[in-house]
Amino acid sequence: MQLPQRAVYEIILKTVYTDKDSEIKCPKGFMKKLAYILLIPLTHAQYITIPDPMKKKPEGKENNLYPLTLFLATAWIWLYTFLIVWWTYAVTIAYNLHFSVLPMILYPFGIALRDQKKLSDMRSSLKEFRL
Repeated sequence: MQLPQRAVYEIILKTVYTDKDSEIKCPKGFMKKLAYILLIPLTHAQYITIPDPMKKKPEGKENNLYPLTLFLATAWIWLYTFLIVWWTYAVTIAYNLHFSVLPMILYPFGIALRDQKKLSDMRSSLKEFRL
């Protein structure tokens, strides 16, 4: 299935340029609430430390937070990468495993979860535009 270019632009515009402020709200449903509570340290720390470059400023004031947002998001990614590699190394040493075993199991699993999330986001966007 190939999407027309017009539909792709509409999806991007609808997703990126919304009038909603960035908020962290507790979702409905037991499993979603449980995931929300478990992820609070990560999500709230990022919400507090990374400014929203799309947030509207009062008239006459310019909002140029893109460089700061990019730097802080990159710093968070670096921190997560460092922790993942450190924990993988620690578990490998603790259980006396070969250094290639754990990455060959865990990393593809994480990538599959990420891809599944992207696929579900794409499906919900397509349903919204009735394509």
